[in-house]
Amino acid sequence: MKNKKDEQVVSKVEPTESNTMQVNIRMQHGEHSGQPLYSNFTSIQGGQGVVIVDFGFLDPQTINSLSRSTRSADKVPETVDARILSRMAISVDAAKNLAQQLNHAFQSKS
Repeated sequence: MKNKKDEQVVSKVEPTESNTMQVNIRMQHGEHSGQPLYSNFTSIQGGQGVVIVDFGFLDPQTINSLSRSTRSADKVPETVDARILSRMAISVDAAKNLAQQLNHAFQSKS
């Protein structure tokens, strides 16, 4: 049985036909979701009715090397290898909701 600290409460805004309704949803950790992943870049692709979001990690040394190459006008590689940590396929409606939540989070931070 999971205790209260393992639960995350999320306020979710669901569009309805004529107005917006706020519903509190209690998300509980699944078998592998308790371990946080750190991502320093994302890649988004559109599909038929879904948005695919890849969360990845690029080694900080590679980022520094690219930054130095750019500043010194050295040749920058065409491709850089990175590791996908997680791939999420979400509905277009869920992606719009995520975008609204992210925008709200950024606005309240500034």
